[in-house]
Amino acid sequence: MLHVDFTKHAEERLQQRGFRKADVDLVLEAASEIGPKVYVLTDQDAAREIQKRKQEIQKLERLRGTTLVIEEGRLITMYHGRDDILKESPKKR
Repeated sequence: MLHVDFTKHAEERLQQRGFRKADVDLVLEAASEIGPKVYVLTDQDAAREIQKRKQEIQKLERLRGTTLVIEEGRLITMYHGRDDILKESPKKR
């Protein structure tokens, strides 16, 4: 993804127009380049990204509770989780 630094002018305009800095990354990730250094998030771009995220959500729903066992960087096994584990809130490493 393209990295951008914000000028003072840009920071002021984002604030005035109700944009967040994270919005810039999201638009750049999905937008079409319509000219040199000019990007626009078209209706088609937005629809494509929405569909992609819907599919990701469906995959996450299907994989909820899946457990992976990895040892020395190799997958040992993968299985569907147990209900008792799913209800817990394990700490992330």
